[in-house]
Amino acid sequence: MGLSQDSITLFKRELFIFKANLRTNIIRSLIFPLVIIIFFGNIGTSIRNVPIAVVNYANNAQSLQFLNSLQAEQTLYILSSSNEQSALSQLQLGNVQLVVVILPNFPSQKSGVPGVQVYYSNTQPTVISGVLPIITSDAHYFGGVSTAGSIGGSPASSPSQPVLKTTSEISSNALYSTTSNYLTFLTGGLLAMVVVFSALFGGGVAYLSDKQLGIIKAFLITPINKNAIVISRMLISSLQGLIAAVIALLIGMALGVTLAMGITAVLYIIVVVVIIGLGFGALSMVVASKVKRVDAYTIFAQAVGLPLWFISGGITPIESLPSWLAPVSAIDPLTYATNINRAVIMQGFISTGQLVTDMSVLLIFTGILTLLAFKTFKSTIE
Repeated sequence: MGLSQDSITLFKRELFIFKANLRTNIIRSLIFPLVIIIFFGNIGTSIRNVPIAVVNYANNAQSLQFLNSLQAEQTLYILSSSNEQSALSQLQLGNVQLVVVILPNFPSQKSGVPGVQVYYSNTQPTVISGVLPIITSDAHYFGGVSTAGSIGGSPASSPSQPVLKTTSEISSNALYSTTSNYLTFLTGGLLAMVVVFSALFGGGVAYLSDKQLGIIKAFLITPINKNAIVISRMLISSLQGLIAAVIALLIGMALGVTLAMGITAVLYIIVVVVIIGLGFGALSMVVASKVKRVDAYTIFAQAVGLPLWFISGGITPIESLPSWLAPVSAIDPLTYATNINRAVIMQGFISTGQLVTDMSVLLIFTGILTLLAFKTFKSTIE
């Protein structure tokens, strides 16, 4: 038999074992995202009296109604400012978290022509994610189009000051077309993490158990392509990761997370999950081929999985990480998986350039780890 057929045959065996322990596998996939969401999901949802500076250049009936609607929000504490430069100075000094500029043409009815501009710093990401949707929603109600500061940007010259972001014109539903809050932000990062843990534990631990029971040795004396053993483990790891990701996404949606891109977002997420599931499934084979004890492998999985999640921006934006971690985050495959997941969940769009870059990194990571898994496994059986 060929490699593909051997791989499918062994994968069917893995599926049978997975099905026999289905309840345990589902519960295990359910516990981790549920605990994370319960402990961290409500961060930023009870913020009060966030100081924002408002500059009202329009000064018409609609702009005054918009301003009154902002003042009625318990989350916001409004500080009026006479001009934009003064308000931005307050933002630079950290006296306010956002600057809302009501433009003379408010309320704007033309697509691509904003009636409101919003400036913010990224020093308080949970606050910003909780406040921006409120301002955007009120602006849309009065017909204005809100323009949010870009998440990227050049840091301020002084590290003691907040990072001031410049605005870039966007359409009315581009950046925050869903109810954006920390729970939504967390869910986008959580999807990658549950895949990693499912792949590392599901693939490597199962392989070590088979090796201790002598099952792997039995496979090696059969006339099958030995790489099929690796591929079947990668496939079952990816499947377990996909199931865990779906469960995590359903938990998030049950608690109020919405998908800005709709059902299309699910397709993007599935592709990303399958790729990183294969990659970390290969990594599990690389390590499991070299170690002999399950407890040693478990320590490795925890020592690798959690740090990769933290530096990928899984809990907090990458911009809030220490500067020395930025280069590490740039080579973390979970960073690119999280970028895609958050784009389709929170923004509702992803640029072709970003998609090509992020997917290329994930495919290269998975390809390299697959070849390394083949080589490592071959060296251990010869």
